[in-house]
Amino acid sequence: MRTYELLVLVRPDFDDEKIASIIARYSEIITNMEGTIITAEKWAKRRLAYEINRIREGIYLIFVFKGTPELSDELDRLLKIDQEIMRHMIVRIDHKLKLEQKLQRERAQRTREGQDEQDEQAEEAAPEAAVVSDDNGESADSN
Repeated sequence: MRTYELLVLVRPDFDDEKIASIIARYSEIITNMEGTIITAEKWAKRRLAYEINRIREGIYLIFVFKGTPELSDELDRLLKIDQEIMRHMIVRIDHKLKLEQKLQRERAQRTREGQDEQDEQAEEAAPEAAVVSDDNGESADSN
């Protein structure tokens, strides 16, 4: 099963009871279709970047769940026809997590390689710094 994140935007005038019923309805749909809810909660009431049907604010609901691609497709279909939902977005996050882990490993490797190169440069520079002399063959310290 894949891990998904569902972000739902609802009207700002919905009370807590209405929001709880929306969360319960979609949580039930996910579990009925063999999915597993990891989290389902009201996230925040925020000002929108642009108006949607003359509405300037919205309440975000966030669901994190495990399920099949068919579950994701069915949720998408149901959310599109639900009049209470202003906007929604379903994102597969297990792919995102794997990508982040890969990037972290690459950064760590580059850091180690950079540290090794700095150590090598320091070792090469140390003998050169010890043998500094002027044109007469005298060391620079004996003026």
